[in-house]
Amino acid sequence: MSLSPTHSHSQPILPDTVPTPTPAQYPQFILFGDSITQASSKTLAAPLAEWYTRRLDILNRGFSGYTAPMGYDNLLQFFPSTPPSPTTPAIKLMTVFFGANDACVQGSPQHVPLERYKEYLTKIATLDRLNLHGTKIIMITPAPVDEWQFSRLERTATTTRQYVTACREVAQTLNLPVIDLWTIFMSKAGWTPNSNHPLIGSRDAPRSKVLGELLSDGLHFTAAAYRIVFDELVKLIREKMPELTPDNMPFVFPDWKKKLGLGQ
Repeated sequence: MSLSPTHSHSQPILPDTVPTPTPAQYPQFILFGDSITQASSKTLAAPLAEWYTRRLDILNRGFSGYTAPMGYDNLLQFFPSTPPSPTTPAIKLMTVFFGANDACVQGSPQHVPLERYKEYLTKIATLDRLNLHGTKIIMITPAPVDEWQFSRLERTATTTRQYVTACREVAQTLNLPVIDLWTIFMSKAGWTPNSNHPLIGSRDAPRSKVLGELLSDGLHFTAAAYRIVFDELVKLIREKMPELTPDNMPFVFPDWKKKLGLGQ
């Protein structure tokens, strides 16, 4: 014989002061690129996360070995196809940092011809979904390479420079801000425009101490190089997008005093 329960197992009635839970979405800043982005979690994403504490989430969407066409395919899969909502965070900012692999020499499986590289940078930066979020795009040129650190030349200083120019041209055509990382690194290494000397980073020029300090293996970045990227991003955002600096963005959740009703 079954026994009737003697106690109610219904949910307790919540007081009227408890609000209905609603997802509170942090806006997002996406770092989009290849292995140089993928490896930046501690040295770039972390400082950005600290800068944007309680205001933005920093998402690392770096893909080792990827080129601009490959990255575009991934972008279609991870970038929201719907506008911001209680369940879809707003994508406020996105860096686009490809070219290191596209610039591999012809015959490499990663090589992407210049015009195709430009085509896919353009496709990335003009994706319709960006308009749904009002996403601000920041282009970053490829950095120099240091041939002296390579055991075999899959990338050259001269070829990489061509992809830097192509990236700048896309940014100019689309009226997008660009961090010219190649020029910044090369200037630190002593390069000057219109110089007739062999290109710093090539084996035709003396080995560069500065590039050795910025590039761990001739291609990937040291902590010092990532610090430059961080500083340049902060500078650009302050100058070109002041509304997206932390000082001009509210906390997603209120200050503790406001939370306790102790003032603003």
